[in-house]
Amino acid sequence: MREKYRLGKLDQFHRLLDEMGRSGYSADFHTFNILLHVLGKGDKLLAALNLLNHMKEVGCDPSFLHFTRIDGLSRAGNLEACKYFFEVLIKHGCTPDVVCYTVMITGYIVAGELEKAQGLFDEMIIQGQLPNVFTYNSMICGFCMAGKFNKACLMLKEMEFRGCNPNFLVYSTLVSNLRNAGKLSEAHEVIRHMVEKGQYINLVSKFKGYRRC
Repeated sequence: MREKYRLGKLDQFHRLLDEMGRSGYSADFHTFNILLHVLGKGDKLLAALNLLNHMKEVGCDPSFLHFTRIDGLSRAGNLEACKYFFEVLIKHGCTPDVVCYTVMITGYIVAGELEKAQGLFDEMIIQGQLPNVFTYNSMICGFCMAGKFNKACLMLKEMEFRGCNPNFLVYSTLVSNLRNAGKLSEAHEVIRHMVEKGQYINLVSKFKGYRRC
């Protein structure tokens, strides 16, 4: 079944679903997951949405898929379709998790739409979904790209306040952007904070890796 989609034979796959129905067999979650996996990666939003409707009709809850296919749309740079897909899934009664929100936020950041990313960031907190290190890293990237370094540094403090410990990825993102912007004193302050939090070993290991390259 998956091979038919790899070969792009969508019509054959749909005919197979019809034949299964006529034979008294129902598509299960695995079947729908294969469909959404490929549709979500391609430019086939309408087909994916129709499939979600079909899932509801046959009593197959789309929330089981946990929004994993939004990632495909985001990676393809199709943010408008991604947003629409996101909203449709919510209307189907699905609840976005931190991974789904992070994918959406990262997509907006990459597209340079910081305001929308920040709005979604605030929304996820209101909805009780606490950001993880990847969410914060995306927001820090966004603020740095927009030249809002003070907000980027405040984001580091906020994540600690919320009990989310920054890792090397977060520190290196902030330090690199501060250094590239010529804000050396701020970069040194972040490094000092990083060492205090026990990330010094990771820092040394990283630099050793650079020297080996």
